[in-house]
Amino acid sequence: MLFLASCNNKEDRATGAGDVLIVAKKSGTKTVYGIAIYAYTFGSFKSVTAVNNAATDKIYTLKPNQGYKTNFYYETPDAEFLPTQPAAATFNFTATFENGATDEFDDILTDKALTLPGIETCEYNVAKKELQMSWTQVANADSYSVNISDGSNLVFVSDELSNSAATFSITTSTRGWASGFKPVSGKSYTVRLFAFLYEPGGNSYNVQASAVSETTATWGD
Repeated sequence: MLFLASCNNKEDRATGAGDVLIVAKKSGTKTVYGIAIYAYTFGSFKSVTAVNNAATDKIYTLKPNQGYKTNFYYETPDAEFLPTQPAAATFNFTATFENGATDEFDDILTDKALTLPGIETCEYNVAKKELQMSWTQVANADSYSVNISDGSNLVFVSDELSNSAATFSITTSTRGWASGFKPVSGKSYTVRLFAFLYEPGGNSYNVQASAVSETTATWGD
């Protein structure tokens, strides 16, 4: 997930909200599944845990997302992704805040998942000086997002793209680059395309499922 909660001093700073989603990705030639768990607050979390009420023996410990105390997360480790989709369940969250207050909240996960987006092209156009992408739209997807990594470092995150989007172009001036980062001509980067399915009536903070495909692209000529 790429959309972070912002802080609002007028809101209850000792209240949290949770979101659990099914994550689909490619492993070799197979599609495999895991989960991602997010907790949001307008205050500052100290710690957050979550438990699947159908499998209470496992406690998920969330950690700050990119250092933000307003947004904690957990993602299934790569080695634990499975070829079967997670079952529907309710997840119970327990949060402790920096001010010592606590809160409990729930999120319902259904068994709906997305198919992987098919990246058709991802090439640098030398004449236009931009990385151009196109993809096959995913049935039932509510939005898309593109990110770029330089090794293990996330260096670009796009704005949320509409469900009708099937192309996207990135220049050095496109909003979303990490502060101070400039792509290097002739260097290869990992490009990921995400599709998102919202919960009924949901948005980018209430997601049911995501699916990600990745490729590599060389920047510049």
